[in-house]
Amino acid sequence: MKDEKWLESMEKLGTVRLFSSLYVKKSRKGALTSAQEIDLLFRTALAEEALTPLDLSYAMGIRKNAVSRLIEDLTKKHLVQKIECKKDKRSYYLKITENGKKELDDTYYYYMEPFYELQRNLGEEDFDTLMKLIQKANDSAMDKK
Repeated sequence: MKDEKWLESMEKLGTVRLFSSLYVKKSRKGALTSAQEIDLLFRTALAEEALTPLDLSYAMGIRKNAVSRLIEDLTKKHLVQKIECKKDKRSYYLKITENGKKELDDTYYYYMEPFYELQRNLGEEDFDTLMKLIQKANDSAMDKK
C-alpha cells in the first residue's frame, strides 16, 4: 500500500535530517576522535555504573560489532581501558583514562555549542518539551529493537 501523504512524509523526514545536521556536529577535521567515539567516551565518563559493550550498544542504538570496533580504536588511542568482569571472564567493562578525559575536555564546547544555542533560542520550557518528545521517540524506537 502506497503512502498517500508520501510528499508530506518526505518533507517531515527532511526536517528531521536538517535538525540533526544543524545541531549534531560531525567530527572536526584532523581530530583525534570521531563523533561516535566522542559519544562512547561521554557515555562511559558519565555512567553511574561501569558499562559493558552490550550496554553501550543498546544506549547508542548501534550494533555490538560497531561498538567493539569503536572500543578497539579508543583503546589503541589510550582513551579507554578494558576492565575484566570478575563474574564473566568473557566480558569486560570500560573505564575512561586520563587521556580520554582530556579529549572530552578539549572537544566539549565544539560538540555542545549548537545544543546550547538551541536551548537559548527556544527558551527553557520549549527546549524541555522538545527533549521530552525526542526521548519519547527514542524510547519508542528502542522498544521495537
